[in-house]
Amino acid sequence: MTERAQKVIAAARNVAEGSPTLGKLIREGRDPMITKTYYEYAAVLREVVEQYRVGGLVYCADILELVDELEDL
Repeated sequence: MTERAQKVIAAARNVAEGSPTLGKLIREGRDPMITKTYYEYAAVLREVVEQYRVGGLVYCADILELVDELEDL
């Protein structure tokens, strides 16, 4: 697994292990499992953009290569 793939997976894992806490989400009346999933998606997308941004541009071919790599895990 490449370093980029490891960073993307770590971004999702950090959300899963960190905030927002389940108790906080429940107190706010939000479904904890769905909300955590949304936070994980957002973290992954942010990390992908950060990894593949070149002068403000992100190349789809690079992202699709990462997708293939992640699917092969």
